[in-house]
Amino acid sequence: MDTLARFVKTLFAVSTGVLLSSCTYLYIVHKVNSFPSIHEIQDFNNVSNDLPREEQNAVKRSRNSNVRVFSKDSEENVAASTGTYIVANGNYYVVTVSHGILGPCEELAIWTEEEEFMACEEYIVIDTISDYAILRVSEIPSRIPVKIPESLPDTSEWKQAISIQKQLYYTGFPNNSGPVTVDGRIIGVTTGGYIYIKSYAWRGASGSGIFNSDGKYIGLVFAVDMGETELGVDVFENVIIAVPTFAIDWSSILN
Repeated sequence: MDTLARFVKTLFAVSTGVLLSSCTYLYIVHKVNSFPSIHEIQDFNNVSNDLPREEQNAVKRSRNSNVRVFSKDSEENVAASTGTYIVANGNYYVVTVSHGILGPCEELAIWTEEEEFMACEEYIVIDTISDYAILRVSEIPSRIPVKIPESLPDTSEWKQAISIQKQLYYTGFPNNSGPVTVDGRIIGVTTGGYIYIKSYAWRGASGSGIFNSDGKYIGLVFAVDMGETELGVDVFENVIIAVPTFAIDWSSILN
């Protein structure tokens, strides 16, 4: 009887070991097969937990409000830029750079991966001096609009909102890729009131909405800086220039 009991215990132990090994193997296979998809990684709310909570929110605001803008002229030339989806007084708009507007509203399209192309409904403002444009569009279900004026710094907040070395984030479509989210810091302002930012930008990123670490909408990517180098005039690849949102005439959509 003792021999039979020992045999049963041994058999049970071996069976349990095989079962545990099998479970471990299946768990490992499951973990490998459940590697996150590109869509999950690129999800607008998949932001690093290493960032402070306020900065996570700023990045999410940047990513959730970005759209791509395509404008075509009469000769079939197409300009691609980035825009920020906003809401004011219950109406929806996209803010982008005016140098990305080539033709009439009927030849401009707003693109998102989810809705593909959406039509421009009306040009509200095209300011070629400050280089911004406001376009009226219909609601974009896959995006979360930036609320105007709530998301703009108050008059008393602007000094700190664009203070030197303030952390910034923008999301855009450089070189026909993206959306990608880029960080940077304010390093100064021009005599004309534009903002100098230590960051990176490429063709297609123009118009990207810039948010500071407090989540305030403080500007849009305008251009890369250029200057004299030992090789002649060249692009300063780590300095971009931004149009501040205080230069935008918001009364056109708020009144």
